[in-house]
Amino acid sequence: MKKRGFFEALNVIDRCRELHVGLFQCPHFLFVLMGVVISIAIVTTHIVASYYAEPETVVSIIFIVTVFLLVVGNAVVRAFEKVAEASQLKSEFVAIISHDLRNPLSSIKWQLDAIFEKAEVSADEYKNSLKIVNHANEKMISLINDLLDVNRIEDRKFQLSLEIFSLNDMTGELAKFYEPIAAASNLKFMILTPKSQAWVKADKTRIKSVISRFIDNAIRYSTSSGEITITIEDADFYVRWTITDQGAGIPVEEVKNIFSKFFRASNILRYQTEGLGVGLYLSKYIIEASGGTVGFRTLEGHGSTFYFSLPKSKA
Repeated sequence: MKKRGFFEALNVIDRCRELHVGLFQCPHFLFVLMGVVISIAIVTTHIVASYYAEPETVVSIIFIVTVFLLVVGNAVVRAFEKVAEASQLKSEFVAIISHDLRNPLSSIKWQLDAIFEKAEVSADEYKNSLKIVNHANEKMISLINDLLDVNRIEDRKFQLSLEIFSLNDMTGELAKFYEPIAAASNLKFMILTPKSQAWVKADKTRIKSVISRFIDNAIRYSTSSGEITITIEDADFYVRWTITDQGAGIPVEEVKNIFSKFFRASNILRYQTEGLGVGLYLSKYIIEASGGTVGFRTLEGHGSTFYFSLPKSKA
Protein backbone atom coordinates (compact mmCIF):
# COMPACT_ATOMS: atom_id res chain seq x y z
CA MET A 1 0.00 0.00 0.00
CA LYS A 2 1.29 3.45 -0.90
CA LYS A 3 2.35 5.59 2.06
CA ARG A 4 0.88 9.08 2.17
CA GLY A 5 2.07 12.29 3.74
CA PHE A 6 -0.10 14.04 6.33
CA PHE A 7 -1.45 16.71 3.97
CA GLU A 8 -1.84 14.24 1.13
CA ALA A 9 -3.96 12.04 3.39
CA LEU A 10 -6.23 15.03 4.09
CA ASN A 11 -7.07 15.35 0.39
CA VAL A 12 -10.35 13.46 0.74
CA ILE A 13 -11.53 14.24 -2.80
CA ASP A 14 -8.60 12.33 -4.33
CA ARG A 15 -9.15 9.48 -1.88
CA CYS A 16 -12.80 9.24 -2.94
CA ARG A 17 -11.83 9.23 -6.61
CA GLU A 18 -9.45 6.34 -5.95
CA LEU A 19 -12.35 4.39 -4.43
CA HIS A 20 -14.56 5.19 -7.47
CA VAL A 21 -17.40 6.46 -5.25
CA GLY A 22 -19.27 9.74 -4.91
CA LEU A 23 -18.51 12.16 -2.09
CA PHE A 24 -21.60 11.20 -0.09
CA GLN A 25 -20.66 7.52 -0.36
CA CYS A 26 -17.03 8.07 0.65
CA PRO A 27 -16.14 7.43 4.33
CA HIS A 28 -13.24 9.92 4.26
CA PHE A 29 -15.43 12.80 3.09
CA LEU A 30 -18.24 11.92 5.48
CA PHE A 31 -15.86 11.86 8.45
CA VAL A 32 -14.55 15.30 7.53
CA LEU A 33 -18.11 16.55 7.04
CA MET A 34 -19.13 15.21 10.45
CA GLY A 35 -16.13 16.90 12.07
CA VAL A 36 -17.01 20.22 10.45
CA VAL A 37 -20.66 19.92 11.51
CA ILE A 38 -19.71 19.08 15.11
CA SER A 39 -17.33 22.07 15.25
CA ILE A 40 -19.97 24.42 13.84
CA ALA A 41 -22.57 22.97 16.22
CA ILE A 42 -20.37 23.59 19.27
CA VAL A 43 -19.61 27.19 18.28
CA THR A 44 -23.23 27.91 17.31
CA THR A 45 -24.62 26.45 20.52
CA HIS A 46 -22.16 28.50 22.59
CA ILE A 47 -23.08 31.73 20.78
CA VAL A 48 -26.81 31.09 21.04
CA ALA A 49 -26.54 30.17 24.72
CA SER A 50 -24.57 33.38 25.37
CA TYR A 51 -27.06 35.72 23.70
CA TYR A 52 -30.35 33.98 24.43
CA ALA A 53 -31.50 33.06 27.88
CA GLU A 54 -34.42 30.95 26.68
CA PRO A 55 -33.58 27.28 27.28
CA GLU A 56 -36.12 26.25 24.66
CA THR A 57 -34.11 27.94 21.90
CA VAL A 58 -30.87 26.25 22.94
CA VAL A 59 -32.58 22.86 23.25
CA SER A 60 -34.16 23.25 19.80
CA ILE A 61 -30.80 24.01 18.20
CA ILE A 62 -29.15 21.08 19.96
CA PHE A 63 -32.00 18.81 18.82
CA ILE A 64 -31.68 19.94 15.18
CA VAL A 65 -27.90 19.46 15.23
CA THR A 66 -28.28 16.03 16.85
CA VAL A 67 -30.71 14.89 14.16
CA PHE A 68 -28.36 16.12 11.45
CA LEU A 69 -25.43 14.29 13.07
CA LEU A 70 -27.49 11.09 13.22
CA VAL A 71 -28.22 11.40 9.50
CA VAL A 72 -24.54 11.94 8.68
CA GLY A 73 -23.55 9.15 11.06
CA ASN A 74 -25.95 6.78 9.32
CA ALA A 75 -24.40 7.74 5.98
CA VAL A 76 -20.94 6.98 7.40
CA VAL A 77 -22.09 3.55 8.59
CA ARG A 78 -23.61 2.78 5.19
CA ALA A 79 -20.42 3.90 3.46
CA PHE A 80 -18.35 1.56 5.63
CA GLU A 81 -20.81 -1.25 4.94
CA LYS A 82 -20.21 -0.75 1.22
CA VAL A 83 -16.45 -0.76 1.79
CA ALA A 84 -16.81 -4.00 3.78
CA GLU A 85 -18.96 -5.52 1.02
CA ALA A 86 -16.36 -4.51 -1.55
CA SER A 87 -13.65 -6.14 0.56
CA GLN A 88 -15.67 -9.35 0.84
CA LEU A 89 -16.39 -9.25 -2.89
CA LYS A 90 -12.68 -8.87 -3.57
CA SER A 91 -11.90 -11.94 -1.44
CA GLU A 92 -14.59 -13.98 -3.21
CA PHE A 93 -13.32 -12.77 -6.57
CA VAL A 94 -9.75 -13.84 -5.79
CA ALA A 95 -11.03 -17.29 -4.81
CA ILE A 96 -13.12 -17.59 -8.00
CA ILE A 97 -10.39 -16.40 -10.37
CA SER A 98 -7.85 -18.69 -8.69
CA HIS A 99 -10.19 -21.65 -9.16
CA ASP A 100 -11.12 -20.81 -12.75
CA LEU A 101 -7.52 -20.24 -13.83
CA ARG A 102 -6.22 -23.29 -11.98
CA ASN A 103 -8.52 -25.66 -13.89
CA PRO A 104 -7.25 -24.87 -17.42
CA LEU A 105 -3.67 -24.64 -16.16
CA SER A 106 -4.05 -28.08 -14.60
CA SER A 107 -5.42 -29.46 -17.88
CA ILE A 108 -2.41 -28.10 -19.76
CA LYS A 109 -0.01 -29.56 -17.19
CA TRP A 110 -1.66 -33.00 -17.25
CA GLN A 111 -1.55 -33.20 -21.03
CA LEU A 112 2.09 -32.12 -21.19
CA ASP A 113 3.03 -34.55 -18.42
CA ALA A 114 1.29 -37.37 -20.28
CA ILE A 115 3.25 -36.57 -23.46
CA PHE A 116 6.61 -36.27 -21.69
CA GLU A 117 6.15 -39.46 -19.66
CA LYS A 118 5.42 -41.64 -22.68
CA ALA A 119 8.31 -43.02 -24.68
CA GLU A 120 6.27 -42.87 -27.86
CA VAL A 121 3.21 -40.78 -28.62
CA SER A 122 0.99 -41.54 -31.59
CA ALA A 123 -0.10 -38.78 -33.94
CA ASP A 124 -3.72 -39.09 -32.77
CA GLU A 125 -2.75 -38.87 -29.08
CA TYR A 126 -0.54 -35.89 -29.80
CA LYS A 127 -3.30 -34.15 -31.77
CA ASN A 128 -5.89 -34.82 -29.06
CA SER A 129 -3.58 -33.45 -26.36
CA LEU A 130 -2.97 -30.30 -28.41
CA LYS A 131 -6.73 -29.80 -28.78
CA ILE A 132 -7.18 -29.99 -25.00
CA VAL A 133 -4.26 -27.61 -24.42
CA ASN A 134 -5.63 -25.19 -27.01
CA HIS A 135 -9.11 -25.29 -25.44
CA ALA A 136 -7.67 -24.62 -21.97
CA ASN A 137 -5.59 -21.76 -23.37
CA GLU A 138 -8.63 -20.18 -25.04
CA LYS A 139 -10.54 -20.48 -21.78
CA MET A 140 -7.84 -18.57 -19.90
CA ILE A 141 -7.69 -15.90 -22.60
CA SER A 142 -11.47 -15.47 -22.38
CA LEU A 143 -11.33 -15.07 -18.59
CA ILE A 144 -8.54 -12.52 -18.80
CA ASN A 145 -10.28 -10.57 -21.58
CA ASP A 146 -13.44 -10.35 -19.45
CA LEU A 147 -11.42 -9.01 -16.52
CA LEU A 148 -9.70 -6.47 -18.77
CA ASP A 149 -13.09 -5.32 -20.08
CA VAL A 150 -14.40 -4.88 -16.52
CA ASN A 151 -11.32 -2.81 -15.72
CA ARG A 152 -11.79 -0.69 -18.87
CA ILE A 153 -15.41 -0.02 -17.91
CA GLU A 154 -14.43 1.08 -14.40
CA ASP A 155 -11.67 3.32 -15.80
CA ARG A 156 -14.07 4.65 -18.47
CA LYS A 157 -11.77 3.48 -21.26
CA PHE A 158 -14.13 0.93 -22.81
CA GLN A 159 -14.53 1.64 -26.52
CA LEU A 160 -16.79 0.28 -29.25
CA SER A 161 -15.96 -0.11 -32.93
CA LEU A 162 -19.22 0.33 -34.86
CA GLU A 163 -20.10 -1.44 -38.09
CA ILE A 164 -23.25 -2.66 -39.85
CA PHE A 165 -23.95 -6.40 -39.76
CA SER A 166 -26.80 -8.92 -39.78
CA LEU A 167 -28.00 -10.47 -36.53
CA ASN A 168 -29.52 -13.32 -38.57
CA ASP A 169 -26.16 -14.38 -39.98
CA MET A 170 -24.32 -13.97 -36.67
CA THR A 171 -26.93 -15.99 -34.77
CA GLY A 172 -26.91 -18.75 -37.39
CA GLU A 173 -23.12 -19.06 -37.25
CA LEU A 174 -23.04 -19.19 -33.45
CA ALA A 175 -25.93 -21.67 -33.26
CA LYS A 176 -24.07 -23.94 -35.68
CA PHE A 177 -20.97 -23.73 -33.47
CA TYR A 178 -22.91 -24.52 -30.28
CA GLU A 179 -25.11 -27.28 -31.73
CA PRO A 180 -22.67 -30.15 -30.94
CA ILE A 181 -22.24 -28.83 -27.38
CA ALA A 182 -26.01 -28.62 -26.92
CA ALA A 183 -26.51 -32.07 -28.46
CA ALA A 184 -24.15 -33.56 -25.86
CA SER A 185 -26.75 -32.53 -23.24
CA ASN A 186 -29.72 -33.64 -25.39
CA LEU A 187 -30.64 -30.02 -26.08
CA LYS A 188 -32.05 -28.77 -29.37
CA PHE A 189 -32.05 -25.31 -30.91
CA MET A 190 -35.11 -23.68 -32.44
CA ILE A 191 -34.27 -20.47 -34.30
CA LEU A 192 -37.02 -18.12 -35.46
CA THR A 193 -35.86 -15.27 -37.68
CA PRO A 194 -37.60 -12.73 -39.93
CA LYS A 195 -37.57 -13.30 -43.68
CA SER A 196 -35.48 -10.20 -44.25
CA GLN A 197 -32.05 -9.60 -42.75
CA ALA A 198 -32.07 -7.84 -39.36
CA TRP A 199 -29.36 -5.19 -39.78
CA VAL A 200 -27.88 -3.34 -36.81
CA LYS A 201 -25.00 -0.92 -36.33
CA ALA A 202 -22.88 -1.91 -33.34
CA ASP A 203 -19.56 -3.42 -32.35
CA LYS A 204 -19.70 -6.77 -34.14
CA THR A 205 -17.12 -8.48 -31.96
CA ARG A 206 -18.75 -7.29 -28.73
CA ILE A 207 -22.29 -8.24 -29.81
CA LYS A 208 -20.98 -11.64 -30.84
CA SER A 209 -19.59 -12.08 -27.33
CA VAL A 210 -22.98 -11.06 -25.85
CA ILE A 211 -24.89 -13.62 -27.94
CA SER A 212 -22.25 -16.27 -27.19
CA ARG A 213 -22.67 -15.68 -23.45
CA PHE A 214 -26.45 -15.94 -23.64
CA ILE A 215 -26.29 -19.18 -25.65
CA ASP A 216 -23.56 -20.64 -23.45
CA ASN A 217 -25.55 -19.83 -20.29
CA ALA A 218 -28.71 -21.35 -21.76
CA ILE A 219 -26.84 -24.60 -22.47
CA ARG A 220 -24.94 -24.77 -19.19
CA TYR A 221 -27.91 -23.99 -16.97
CA SER A 222 -30.50 -26.10 -18.79
CA THR A 223 -31.66 -29.52 -17.70
CA SER A 224 -30.25 -32.62 -19.40
CA SER A 225 -32.83 -32.42 -22.18
CA GLY A 226 -35.09 -29.79 -23.63
CA GLU A 227 -35.22 -26.99 -26.15
CA ILE A 228 -33.52 -23.62 -26.46
CA THR A 229 -35.44 -21.11 -28.56
CA ILE A 230 -33.79 -18.10 -30.18
CA THR A 231 -36.03 -15.46 -31.75
CA ILE A 232 -35.12 -12.40 -33.81
CA GLU A 233 -37.83 -9.79 -34.32
CA ASP A 234 -37.49 -6.96 -36.81
CA ALA A 235 -39.54 -3.96 -35.62
CA ASP A 236 -39.86 -0.46 -37.10
CA PHE A 237 -36.96 1.14 -35.27
CA TYR A 238 -35.15 -1.69 -33.52
CA VAL A 239 -34.21 -5.37 -33.71
CA ARG A 240 -35.02 -7.58 -30.73
CA TRP A 241 -33.02 -10.76 -29.98
CA THR A 242 -34.44 -13.28 -27.47
CA ILE A 243 -33.30 -16.62 -26.05
CA THR A 244 -35.46 -18.90 -23.89
CA ASP A 245 -34.29 -21.99 -22.02
CA GLN A 246 -35.96 -24.59 -19.81
CA GLY A 247 -33.26 -24.53 -17.17
CA ALA A 248 -32.79 -23.76 -13.49
CA GLY A 249 -34.12 -20.21 -13.53
CA ILE A 250 -33.17 -17.60 -10.93
CA PRO A 251 -34.45 -17.32 -7.32
CA VAL A 252 -36.88 -14.43 -6.84
CA GLU A 253 -34.81 -12.82 -4.08
CA GLU A 254 -31.74 -12.71 -6.35
CA VAL A 255 -33.35 -11.34 -9.51
CA LYS A 256 -32.32 -7.76 -8.67
CA ASN A 257 -28.63 -8.75 -8.71
CA ILE A 258 -28.55 -10.64 -11.99
CA PHE A 259 -26.66 -7.93 -13.91
CA SER A 260 -24.37 -7.08 -10.99
CA LYS A 261 -20.63 -7.55 -11.28
CA PHE A 262 -19.30 -10.91 -9.97
CA PHE A 263 -22.80 -12.15 -9.11
CA ARG A 264 -23.83 -15.78 -9.59
CA ALA A 265 -27.19 -17.20 -8.55
CA SER A 266 -27.08 -19.47 -5.49
CA ASN A 267 -29.01 -22.30 -7.16
CA ILE A 268 -26.50 -22.34 -10.02
CA LEU A 269 -23.48 -22.60 -7.73
CA ARG A 270 -24.68 -26.05 -6.64
CA TYR A 271 -24.20 -27.37 -10.17
CA GLN A 272 -21.80 -25.01 -11.97
CA THR A 273 -18.74 -23.92 -10.02
CA GLU A 274 -16.96 -22.25 -12.93
CA GLY A 275 -17.51 -18.66 -14.01
CA LEU A 276 -16.53 -15.20 -12.80
CA GLY A 277 -20.03 -13.76 -12.74
CA VAL A 278 -19.15 -10.88 -15.08
CA GLY A 279 -20.73 -12.12 -18.32
CA LEU A 280 -24.17 -10.57 -17.83
CA TYR A 281 -22.62 -7.42 -16.33
CA LEU A 282 -20.50 -6.96 -19.46
CA SER A 283 -23.39 -7.86 -21.77
CA LYS A 284 -25.66 -5.24 -20.22
CA TYR A 285 -22.98 -2.58 -20.50
CA ILE A 286 -22.21 -3.42 -24.15
CA ILE A 287 -25.88 -3.38 -25.21
CA GLU A 288 -26.65 -0.11 -23.42
CA ALA A 289 -23.44 1.50 -24.71
CA SER A 290 -24.66 0.54 -28.20
CA GLY A 291 -27.91 2.45 -27.66
CA GLY A 292 -29.97 -0.65 -26.86
CA THR A 293 -31.80 -2.19 -23.93
CA VAL A 294 -31.50 -5.55 -22.20
CA GLY A 295 -33.74 -7.50 -19.82
CA PHE A 296 -34.98 -10.91 -18.74
CA ARG A 297 -37.85 -12.95 -17.34
CA THR A 298 -37.33 -15.96 -15.12
CA LEU A 299 -39.04 -18.49 -12.89
CA GLU A 300 -36.92 -20.67 -10.65
CA GLY A 301 -37.06 -24.28 -11.76
CA HIS A 302 -38.73 -23.42 -15.07
CA GLY A 303 -36.11 -21.55 -17.05
CA SER A 304 -35.27 -18.01 -18.14
CA THR A 305 -35.70 -15.69 -21.10
CA PHE A 306 -33.04 -13.09 -21.85
CA TYR A 307 -33.45 -10.46 -24.53
CA PHE A 308 -31.88 -7.32 -25.92
CA SER A 309 -32.85 -4.71 -28.48
CA LEU A 310 -30.57 -2.69 -30.76
CA PRO A 311 -31.40 0.25 -33.02
CA LYS A 312 -32.26 -0.89 -36.52
CA SER A 313 -29.93 0.04 -39.36
CA LYS A 314 -29.79 -0.19 -43.15
CA ALA A 315 -27.40 -2.45 -45.00
